[in-house]
Amino acid sequence: MNLYHIQSTLHGIVRTTSFLENNFIGIVWPATGDLEQMTSEEWREQLVQRYALNEMELNRALETLRTFVNIIQDGDFILIDDDEWVYVGDVGDYFYDDSSGTGEDSICHRRGVTWLGRIPLTAINDKVRALLSDSSVVAKFDFPLSQAQLDPWLSLAPKTEMPDHDTVRVDERIIQQALDVLKEALRSEDADLRILAATAILQYVKS
Repeated sequence: MNLYHIQSTLHGIVRTTSFLENNFIGIVWPATGDLEQMTSEEWREQLVQRYALNEMELNRALETLRTFVNIIQDGDFILIDDDEWVYVGDVGDYFYDDSSGTGEDSICHRRGVTWLGRIPLTAINDKVRALLSDSSVVAKFDFPLSQAQLDPWLSLAPKTEMPDHDTVRVDERIIQQALDVLKEALRSEDADLRILAATAILQYVKS
C-alpha cells in the first residue's frame, strides 16, 4: 500500500468539506470524458482540444491524470488537509461522474474514499509535512508507509470527529487493544514515535 496527498483546493475553491461529506476525492479537467475508456494518446488529444495548455502544463496534466487514474490503487491511503487537521482515507476505484455537468469547476474524475480519521496538523512528522507541502495536485509519499507514523492516531480516531458523519460505536475491547499498542510505542527507541503515542493517549484521555 502507498500513501498520497491530494490538493483539496481546486480552481480557488476549497473542496475539503465536500470530499469528507461525500466520501470521494477528485481532480479537474472534467471535459475529457471517462478516461478509463480511452488510450493515453486519446487523453492527450482531449486535453489539447478542450484546454488551452502549453506543453509544460499539458505534460503536468497528463502525469496528474495518470497518477490519479492508473497508479493509485484501491486500498492505498490518501491525505487531505486544512488549517488544523490532516484527514486520512482508504481509496477506492476511479470513476467518472458528469451528472453535475463538465464546467471548469466540476469535479468529474473521482475516486471513492472511506475516511478513517483525522490527525492534528501539529502532530504529523516532518516526512508527512513535506508531503503536504508538495505543490503537485497529487503527490506520493516516497518512504515506507510505516515512516508516516499514522497508526497510533488511526487506532483511536473516533468516527464522531469526522464532520457530519454518523456516530459509530467502537467495541471496548478494540479500544483497549489500541491503547496497548500505544503503550508499547511509548517504549520505542524512536523518539518521534514515542511523542506521537504519548500525544494520542493524552488526546484520548481528554475526549
